[in-house]
Amino acid sequence: MKEKWDIELKPKRNLLEIDFAAVWRYRDLLRMLVYRDFVTYYKQTILGPLWFFIQPLFTAAVNLFVFGGLAGLGPEGVPGFLFYLSGPILWQYFQDTFTKTSATFVENQAIFGKVYFPRLIMPLTVLISGLLKFGVQLGILLIAIGYYFFKTGNLSIQFEIIFFPVILIIIMVFAMGLGLLVSSVSTKYRDLKFLIDFGVPLFKYITPGIATTYVVFIDKLPSALIPVAKYNPLGYIIDTFNYMFVGAGSFSWMNLGYSAAVALVLLFLGIVIFNQTEKSFMDTV
Repeated sequence: MKEKWDIELKPKRNLLEIDFAAVWRYRDLLRMLVYRDFVTYYKQTILGPLWFFIQPLFTAAVNLFVFGGLAGLGPEGVPGFLFYLSGPILWQYFQDTFTKTSATFVENQAIFGKVYFPRLIMPLTVLISGLLKFGVQLGILLIAIGYYFFKTGNLSIQFEIIFFPVILIIIMVFAMGLGLLVSSVSTKYRDLKFLIDFGVPLFKYITPGIATTYVVFIDKLPSALIPVAKYNPLGYIIDTFNYMFVGAGSFSWMNLGYSAAVALVLLFLGIVIFNQTEKSFMDTV
């Protein structure tokens, strides 16, 4: 009779042999790590969880002053504070998920070298704990929308908000896939960490939906940077998110389809390369 084992260790694996069943068996570990990341992130700070609220509000105020006031890029017919509260919330979720996932092997090499568990647990922890933080900040946005509705009688939320889960899934897949891809390469080439640390925040300002709407942003850009903005899948996601919640931006299934296709390709490549890299990363990290 063929014997069955709880864990089977193999010297080699096929390119597409990914043990998702093992990830499910370690779901308790995943739950514990998510709780740890979410609860202890601001544990040793004076203001504690208040930073969840302070960060987006302060960012919105600064963006309103710089882009809406000094640069005159604020969208017309929409409260500027709502717009500059909306886009940066989604961008921050992407940035946190991508940067932390891209450092998976380097930052967890000590624990990876001592105990076995599916390595995909760590990126999933980042993805889910970041989602909880995003949920808190999204609640702030909804409260602000409700306040402006109470004061003016105008509701900025659009009917297309029913498709918000689609937007959320795309940004999650995009951040996860890109992070896994970079984390696999950074085990050998540490330069990527420095590039990401200063490159991602700069890339934010050439992404439509942060400073102003996609249409206005493209119109204001130098001609050399227009292709970068047009083919940036993040720009379509954030612009659509802004439209759903504050009514400034655009909604296009074609643009979302393009963003989703890029995200799925990145996720596929990221998981496959991550799966192969984890077998020997301790020799190079």
